[in-house]
Amino acid sequence: MKRHWQKQPLLVRQALPGVQPPIDRAGLARLAASDEVESRLVSRQEGDRWTLRQGPIAKLPAWSKPQWTLLVQGLDLHVEAAHQLLSQFRFVPEARLDDLMLSYASDGGGVGPHFDSYDVFLIQVSGKRHWHIGRQGVATTGELRDDVPLKVLADFAPEQDFVLEPGDMLYLPPGWAHDGVAVGGDCMTASAGFRSPWRGELANELLVRLTDVEEAPRGDRMYADPRQPATSEPGRIPEALTAFAREAVLKAVAEPLALERALGEALTEPKPRVFFEPGEALPPGVGARLSPRSRMMYDAAHVFINGQSFRAGGRDATLMRRLADGRALSAADVARLSEGARDLLDQWTEDGWVLPA
Repeated sequence: MKRHWQKQPLLVRQALPGVQPPIDRAGLARLAASDEVESRLVSRQEGDRWTLRQGPIAKLPAWSKPQWTLLVQGLDLHVEAAHQLLSQFRFVPEARLDDLMLSYASDGGGVGPHFDSYDVFLIQVSGKRHWHIGRQGVATTGELRDDVPLKVLADFAPEQDFVLEPGDMLYLPPGWAHDGVAVGGDCMTASAGFRSPWRGELANELLVRLTDVEEAPRGDRMYADPRQPATSEPGRIPEALTAFAREAVLKAVAEPLALERALGEALTEPKPRVFFEPGEALPPGVGARLSPRSRMMYDAAHVFINGQSFRAGGRDATLMRRLADGRALSAADVARLSEGARDLLDQWTEDGWVLPA
């Protein structure tokens, strides 16, 4: 983190010795055919032409056919082994960790030279892949081709190249162009990706949450203009209304802990395709663990889980933070929760957010 994170690439030979694919290719094909899973099929044709199919994908090309790639997003939400693989990267704050994508490629398969706006760890879990990398502005101008349905770079003169075998890992900071091509087929590469919200998008999300109230909060008031004179410029926005709008935004942000609450709720909001299976209340005498699909974080005053916020203090806060950090609580820890916190844990278990351990 000190030497390479968001600074320069890092190749680690045998970062995960003995690593096994989190799913076999038949299982991956079944997931790609589901409308609950985000998937894409990329193929390279003669004449450097590319095709893209969005999932669900009912039938894949023959495994022996060269130059095609299947991408399955959010594999950690559906496969426990993928969730465990992604968990090895929790030395980065949970607020930045996104998901695990798996790429299966036949011989010569890839998605073309491109760059990402976020950090990525590329873990080779099966077969071999030949990577070419280079800095934007040095290896490429960053211009994209306009004749393909993918974000493929129009120019790319790589600075370095590596062949990764199972267990090898390549880290790339944002903006480093890369092109990975499968060598020999049956190539699986897992990508641990990270979230990097744009300032404008984050501001929009937070403002929506800051002003999203079911009832008018105490002290709220409606705009009034009893001194508004008749006007010959009805199209002009009154200065008093502009000042009222500015005051409304500043007041929402200035509410104690409002911004912190909105941020925690936004960061833990499940993705659109994420759903939970309802369960039963947590049985007595057992531990608890978060569902692989649950996102849980905390700050100095709150605990956040799946887009909801809760105030917490004292021993309950310590134990809930332990659940967020370790994604599990022992039976002894569960027994130490207050009655109110235990009721909350039971509700989360009934919602499918927490599972017995």
